[in-house]
Amino acid sequence: MRGGEGPPRETPSRESMRTTRLHILGLAAVAAIALSLRAADAADAPAAPDAEVAARLERGARYFDQAVAWVGRGAAIGRASDLYVRLDAKWDLEDNHHEGPQAVWFTAPDRMRTEMTALARTTTKILNGDRAWILTAAGSVQRVHGAPGAEETLAQMRADLLRVRDLTAFVTLEGLKGPGVFFEHLGESKGSGVYEGEWIKVARRSPDGRRILFWLALERDAAGEARATWPGVVRVEGDAAAGTWSEDWILRDWDGSRALPRPFRYPSKIQAWRVHPDPAAAKTTPPRRFLSAVVDDIEINNRIPAERFEPPV
Repeated sequence: MRGGEGPPRETPSRESMRTTRLHILGLAAVAAIALSLRAADAADAPAAPDAEVAARLERGARYFDQAVAWVGRGAAIGRASDLYVRLDAKWDLEDNHHEGPQAVWFTAPDRMRTEMTALARTTTKILNGDRAWILTAAGSVQRVHGAPGAEETLAQMRADLLRVRDLTAFVTLEGLKGPGVFFEHLGESKGSGVYEGEWIKVARRSPDGRRILFWLALERDAAGEARATWPGVVRVEGDAAAGTWSEDWILRDWDGSRALPRPFRYPSKIQAWRVHPDPAAAKTTPPRRFLSAVVDDIEINNRIPAERFEPPV
């Protein structure tokens, strides 16, 4: 990890009801400072008048809709039901260490195909509901579901499916809206290092209990009024009790020179970090970058053929 990298450093506005805890992490051979933002539970904050809560929700919805429109080049482009993306990626997970080209196909809700190439040899993984297969670089086919000792492999594929499902929703942002979903404005902040920027912070609240935080880039008009544009940081909060880590997705170079012409904007550079959700454990557990990728191509809603997710012959 290079100095200055890690979870975002921010200066919350007075408006935010959340608290930010600073964790200074000493790393061998470098003096790296990493900040881990963890919002306190609503019960820990003083009760706010209904009018104040309503105002934060109104601003949160407005800023999020502005980001949706920016990504859609001025118009909402709807939900993404399928996704194709081609990356040059470096993964560093417990059961997934890879560096090189990767292609991913996904169709909601639970079908995914990945092709990862290293040294000119490709390994294919297919997940279709409760069934899964691996086509090895040597050309053999392994059935994962129901295979003795394959439980961890299947669990890793399902975890990858969840990440791809989230990525698909993030592409248009529209897929993150829905019945019972609210967006709360938590103020403005500034970040440093890989989180460099001036941000509008918005929290997504949903009936399923998942908590997602957005740091949205902003522009100001002549009167100084802020308007949200691209999502620069997306945090999917983990659960210390369940043993799941928070994940920070750093999205950069939206509509940059590498981006292909599309009816929507997308980031051409992605980083992802894992952050321990327990503040006490985070003091001794440094954040870990588990993905660094350049996006070569991305498509949505192109009706991926069902054969992509069938077992290889």
